[in-house]
Amino acid sequence: MTSESSCALPGNHSVSSPKMRGKLAKFIFHKKKLKITDLTFQQNLQEHHFVDAGKQLIVRENRLFVLKQEGIGAMKKKLLEEEEDSEAKLVKDHEDWWKLVMGTLENSLELNSAEEQEKLKEAVQAILQEEEQDVQWEGFKETERPPWRPRRCKQMHEALLQTLVQSRMQDAPLDSSVEAHSSVKNKILRKGKQLREDLLKVVTCVSSCYPEQDNVCQLYATLYHKSFSDTLREVANYGLCDDDCIVLLSWVNNHYHYILNDSGIKGVIDCTQLNPLLPEDIIKPLEQQFLTTKENELSTWLQGAINREESAWQEGKIPELTDQMYSCHLHVDVIQCFDSIVRCAQEVLGDETKAQRVSCQMSNFLTDYKMFHDKVIKEKQTHFEAVLMANLWCISQFRDYIIRKAHLFPEDVKTNCLSLLNAMRDSSHAYFTYHFHKDLKKLYKKVGSSKWLRDSEGICENLLAKVEDHIQKFKHLQERCCQELLGHLHKEFLAEYVRKMMKNKIRFADKEKQEKAAEAVCKNSNKIHTCLTAAGSNMDWLKDVLPKLAGLLKLQHPDSIKLELCDLLRDYPDFSKHHVSAWLSLQVKSFCIRPETNLK
Repeated sequence: MTSESSCALPGNHSVSSPKMRGKLAKFIFHKKKLKITDLTFQQNLQEHHFVDAGKQLIVRENRLFVLKQEGIGAMKKKLLEEEEDSEAKLVKDHEDWWKLVMGTLENSLELNSAEEQEKLKEAVQAILQEEEQDVQWEGFKETERPPWRPRRCKQMHEALLQTLVQSRMQDAPLDSSVEAHSSVKNKILRKGKQLREDLLKVVTCVSSCYPEQDNVCQLYATLYHKSFSDTLREVANYGLCDDDCIVLLSWVNNHYHYILNDSGIKGVIDCTQLNPLLPEDIIKPLEQQFLTTKENELSTWLQGAINREESAWQEGKIPELTDQMYSCHLHVDVIQCFDSIVRCAQEVLGDETKAQRVSCQMSNFLTDYKMFHDKVIKEKQTHFEAVLMANLWCISQFRDYIIRKAHLFPEDVKTNCLSLLNAMRDSSHAYFTYHFHKDLKKLYKKVGSSKWLRDSEGICENLLAKVEDHIQKFKHLQERCCQELLGHLHKEFLAEYVRKMMKNKIRFADKEKQEKAAEAVCKNSNKIHTCLTAAGSNMDWLKDVLPKLAGLLKLQHPDSIKLELCDLLRDYPDFSKHHVSAWLSLQVKSFCIRPETNLK
């Protein structure tokens, strides 16, 4: 049975209105495109041939419409009555057909075979076919078309999918593999899991049953997104405990993005078309609650760590020796705790900048740490030098961490933290170097004296013997910290050497004494550098300081002195005019050039 034989006007029936004839001509042309199989309507339903069954309904609908139009003639009254008798049957058959189509759509997310996929394709195509039929009736007045047109099957299809999604999310099963003691956590987890599984099913199985232009994946994503968003809004209104707050924020800022970026989903769904899961006015208070909780948690833990260190110091406990080096585990525990909480904040908030509010606690901790450190130096209790050495290692590790993880901190907080750490390191260095210089005070006085000119090597050896005694005190200091301390001591020792040379105001009045003094300075320089670098100082660049100053003592011509001064000030910008002037005062030229003139 073809559409041509079943849809043509019977006999010589005509429509009196020219406008109506035009509409019917277009209408009948559309009907000629319908191809009907030889199966009956009921057989097509049984075989789930929804498209063919739908075509048969459309043909019957069209024929009924034609017979009911004005001007068909009184002779066909009986035929019309017969067709009117079939209208009720048409409505009933359409209901049966639509029930099966809707039932198939309701099982869209339960496809387990190619046969079930084919059924869904049939249902989708049948709906699109009905949409086309609705379009064909658009040119007719309401009184001229069947009362059921337009059917709006596509609209009903979307409403059905919305109901389907809501039902599946509502009935999402518990995940037995996850232990969730909170009802809020349970609800979010099971619905989040259902959302992920269903979206993957849509992408892998359902989408191929729809025309590409329908973008059914985006439709499902929008429906699931709204359902999940509604759930989170409902949960957010409960007044959440801290743990539930973390769960909710983690899903909003983290887990949900992972789902949408799943390799099976990413690229198929346009996430930019989805609204935020929660609006700012809901999520902002939750983020503030979370941040306050984490700040308090971190602050409490860090304060406890400082209190434990201070208690150990007050009890006179000596720091533990690890590989013969004084060690303190404060930095290990603090960095581990701090890093864990900050990373948690980043993951929960999905934003490094927001998490930086928690990292500000490092500045407060280091302020307290410095107060403890200053107290250790001031009170000088038993084993306090060992405590300082152990803490120098902690300080260096904190500094490394902050530099390496600079992105975790606001710029002002990072700067303040490094400043506090440098101040602690410098105060420890100052303590050790102060006692070093104090012990060498008597020997320093001999540098640059007439006795030094006679026996510079002996005086230098006595100085270095004392230096080595002090270096032995640092044998339990971590290698890197020892290197830093000795480098600092190296610079101060040379500075004091030069200062004593200038302070003694000895004058090398002739060329012979000038050259002898210069030679003594160079020999001393070599011994000092060898001693301190062998001990661990990495200040190799200091080896040229004394030889360059010695070179000034040997120069006779003012122009040569000026050139050497330019090189010296370029290489060592810390030298001031006062320093250079004092050094040149050691040299009294036969031509009586004032040092200030040379500087100009």
